[in-house]
Amino acid sequence: MSIHIKKITQMGLFVALGLSLGFFLLHIPNVEMVTAMVFISGHLMGIKEGIIVGFLTETLYSLLNPLGAAAPPLLIAQVISMCFTGYLGGIMGVGKYPINSLHYFRLGFAGFLSTAIFAILTTSSFVILMGLSFRELVGSFIYGLGFYALHIISNMLIFISIVPLLLNIAAKTGWFLYPSAAGETTS
Repeated sequence: MSIHIKKITQMGLFVALGLSLGFFLLHIPNVEMVTAMVFISGHLMGIKEGIIVGFLTETLYSLLNPLGAAAPPLLIAQVISMCFTGYLGGIMGVGKYPINSLHYFRLGFAGFLSTAIFAILTTSSFVILMGLSFRELVGSFIYGLGFYALHIISNMLIFISIVPLLLNIAAKTGWFLYPSAAGETTS
């Protein structure tokens, strides 16, 4: 199989995993695996691929959500956030195996940063959507602190427990694209 087809297939699998896990955990408030799947895609495949997976996953998840499609400003904020998560995975990853203790800290920070940016952008989208004043926006942030904290903590836990486990499995099985790791050529 050519590396191009393998790359597209793996990106499609990450999108499918992100969507499946997103819909599976939909009714558990502020606990989700979409962010982790997008991050892992960037970590294993690279910045460009992580951004594409983030874009596709979040666009489909937001538009096909059984709880209702996101309004355009919210959709844009969600998609930008997941593109950033794929980018972050790409700059932190790409062949850095095996996972060591410093990497656990970095992964936890990535979970914190990705989720905090998601919260800031999606809450800020309400300025456009609802025509909020700055004071009302600050009130929205304060009101949502408990939800943000739960989301950030749950993603940090996922990023320091499940993400390194999946990255190590990918490294041991050779399930990533790098020609030097898989013995393939890029042509």
